[in-house]
Amino acid sequence: RIHDLESQTETSADFGLSFYQGESREKIESAIHKAIQFGTPYNLELQLTSATGNCKWVRTIGVPIRDGDKVVKLRGSFQDITERKQAEEKVERSRELLRALTARLQAIREEERTRIAREIHDELGQSLTALKMDLSWCSNRMAADRNPLFDKTKSMIDLVDETVRTVRRIATDLRPGILDDLGLVAAIEWQAEEFQRRSGITCSLTTEIEDLVLDEARTTAVFRIFQESLTNVTRHSEATHVDVRLKKNNAFLTLEIRDNGKGISPTERSGATSLGLLGMRERARLLGGEFTISGAEGAGTTVVVRIPNRP
Repeated sequence: RIHDLESQTETSADFGLSFYQGESREKIESAIHKAIQFGTPYNLELQLTSATGNCKWVRTIGVPIRDGDKVVKLRGSFQDITERKQAEEKVERSRELLRALTARLQAIREEERTRIAREIHDELGQSLTALKMDLSWCSNRMAADRNPLFDKTKSMIDLVDETVRTVRRIATDLRPGILDDLGLVAAIEWQAEEFQRRSGITCSLTTEIEDLVLDEARTTAVFRIFQESLTNVTRHSEATHVDVRLKKNNAFLTLEIRDNGKGISPTERSGATSLGLLGMRERARLLGGEFTISGAEGAGTTVVVRIPNRP
């Protein structure tokens, strides 16, 4: 439809504005005003109420027609996009359900890891400690001089000590006690030291945060993202140094992990097979946060996580 702006006085009915309500009405009125006054074309997707009372989604396009510097006509078109919008809404609802399911599965997994870690540490750890005490008691009552039984007992004590260390490591890997006892900052400091000790890659942490209070979901999410990032550095980066920065303002907690490795390609950043990156991105998104990864080949990789301080 073409509206001749010189030969008639346009009304709301002429533009069909009476079918729009609320926010859609405000958008189309503003767009038409800008088109007439400044010659700005528009392309909007709006909801309207048809003559029969049904709600529809339409795509409306307006193109000003000029005579010199003056807009004299407005050419408009409408396209019914209701079916497309309904399909998009179904897809979005499915995504929301999947995110809710992912969040629930992650929560269940963390609960299980915490429970298993405590059982391993408390039950198995205590049993091994008691066994070591009994072996030590037996050993102290044996003659040390060329006694095969004494040597065997000493060997068993050493084996129990090694098993205790393994049990503690497994329990810590499942759920570090420091995360629940001392909080996120202390846990990140501990993890950075453990990473440096195990990998030989220098890891420095910079933070001015002294007292950080977060709920359990945010604490766990940031710590797991940090762990996964360090795992990726070990596996893929060929780096010799990792710089970690943790900072906080009134709204967000920001964690940045930067390495000096071989970098990451655009394909690796966005690839569907990068399940670790997808998992980290989804953890941040579930909490209303952002996860970004950047870098160029040969210039290192930077991971940045921003999480709201509160739900």
